Amino acid sequence: MKINTQQMNKETEKVLREIEEDARQNGNPNWIISREVGEFLNNLIRTNNIKRVLEVGTSIGYSGTWLAEALSHTNGKLYTIESHENRFQTAKANFQKAGVEKYVEQIKGHAPDVAIPDMFDMLFLDATKVEYVSYLNTFLFHMRIGGIIVADNVLSHAEKMKNYKEYIENSPHLENELIEMGTGLYVSKVIA
Repeated sequence: MKINTQQMNKETEKVLREIEEDARQNGNPNWIISREVGEFLNNLIRTNNIKRVLEVGTSIGYSGTWLAEALSHTNGKLYTIESHENRFQTAKANFQKAGVEKYVEQIKGHAPDVAIPDMFDMLFLDATKVEYVSYLNTFLFHMRIGGIIVADNVLSHAEKMKNYKEYIENSPHLENELIEMGTGLYVSKVIA
């Protein structure tokens, strides 16, 4: 489902377009998600009235801006983790320029090592692919029953994602679906 960006804050849309254009011109050095995936995540939050989202891999704040924009409609909060100092600071500036900073709590550090608030409705994984199982081991029990986990790059990085795929498919806690969008998404629902 397409997001009506005409209803989006003009500054938010402007920042998203600027980041997209920079990625197009420079070969996407910060590994931003596709606009299609951004719209998907935004819609997922809005339609499920999600209030607390944890993102692993802020990068420069592109996906986080999509997430935070949706959370502005549900009165929610994004907690987003980034270990790289320059990307962390660039994301901070982008969140401010986009006008979504009040919906964002940035956390600096390596995801499995950071302290996070209690429970989340959604987890978005878009960081070091070979660490996805470690992220899930760390954060699965911070997820509410019925919560949604979205893992990016499952098709573009299929070899690196093998362990994650096996892990979620064998987990009694998850129901999983592969969505062939962007670079590929696994969408999992927490059932136990």
